[in-house]
Amino acid sequence: MIRLAVTVTLAAAAVAGCRGAEDAGNDAAAPANAQGDSSTGGTKGAGTIGRTATQTADLRLFAQAVEAAGLAATFDGSISYTVFAPVNSAFEALPAATRSRLMAAAGRDQLTQILTHHVVVGDVTSQDLAAAMERGRGRATLATIAGPNITVMREGNGLVVTDAAGGRARIVQADRRQSNGYIHHIDAVLMPGSGEGEGAGGNSQ
Repeated sequence: MIRLAVTVTLAAAAVAGCRGAEDAGNDAAAPANAQGDSSTGGTKGAGTIGRTATQTADLRLFAQAVEAAGLAATFDGSISYTVFAPVNSAFEALPAATRSRLMAAAGRDQLTQILTHHVVVGDVTSQDLAAAMERGRGRATLATIAGPNITVMREGNGLVVTDAAGGRARIVQADRRQSNGYIHHIDAVLMPGSGEGEGAGGNSQ
């Protein structure tokens, strides 16, 4: 299993590299799949994270945000990432003014910071999360490439991700295996803090 706390630096609004990794534990046991089909096991899928996002109807707005932030090449590259990708309804829950500001050229840096708060270096499956939560007494802490941590906990029969601003998102589909990592669908946009979370988070029941 991979180590679940990783810090990397960003350069030119994209991921430049990894500074290191260390163990991090945090609680509960996770199901093999929060909802929907699991694609764990076997060989990795042929598509990259970026390509799959553009070809998945429910990730259309996420793919558009990735393109606007200039991160498309990052998610089509050879470095392995795990992405907690917000579905369309998560972006639609943001105030229209916030969406417009983030998608404009002037909002690119903030959009990059937000999107990279959804990304962890390496392969992190729901089984990895379960092991980390068991070690961490119910909580798995992951360092995102944006810098601030996210935490994953079990709630009912599903998994909830809490961002650095205190917002929460439920994993609605887990373990979509790609050639360069994994995608977990979530139902809210995660925010790295600093007051950027206007209208985001809080979708978990």
